[in-house]
Amino acid sequence: MLSSANKSKRPAHKHDIRRAFHKQLQELWRVDGNLRDWVDRLDNNDVPKFQGIADRYGKWGHRWVPLVDDVHSTHCSLDVLMLRPGRVGGLIVETDIDNRLKTLFDALQIPTSQSQLEPPTSDEDPFFVLLENDSLISSVSVTTDRLLATERYIRNDIPDKLTLSRDQSANRDHVVLILSVAIHAAKTTMDNLHLIG
Repeated sequence: MLSSANKSKRPAHKHDIRRAFHKQLQELWRVDGNLRDWVDRLDNNDVPKFQGIADRYGKWGHRWVPLVDDVHSTHCSLDVLMLRPGRVGGLIVETDIDNRLKTLFDALQIPTSQSQLEPPTSDEDPFFVLLENDSLISSVSVTTDRLLATERYIRNDIPDKLTLSRDQSANRDHVVLILSVAIHAAKTTMDNLHLIG
């Protein structure tokens, strides 16, 4: 994961990360019983509730479906496990943790500009994101640890741009993230009861 200080590659890189999260969130909406109700239930206009959310957040040729948004009076806390090559420790010395987290937060939200957004594919309409905007993150806990894999995790949907080296010298930007998200209500309503745990 590139830090947000890497300005030339940042927008496209953030959208690549956003696309990886989209697939996972899309599956969550499909399998989670509470969210599934919003896929199946119609609103007052005879449109599935999640499609109404996508219509509300349409911009730059995309229709976005945030799981956490102001309309539903929700916010969230994140617990981040960041696995990265290199020696254990070195959270501050060896990595630009603040800028990496900023990259992550930007990738979790609806983009704030159209910069380097490609038109959505058929699988990206609507496009699922965690956050309407990153100001809805109320707390963050970060744990770093060593990534012990010596080969890259291969994904067919993302071109292989990095091969991990055994000496770890070329691997500073490669991380594996495991996120735990807890959704909270700023105000409990009938429309957010299914989101809060």
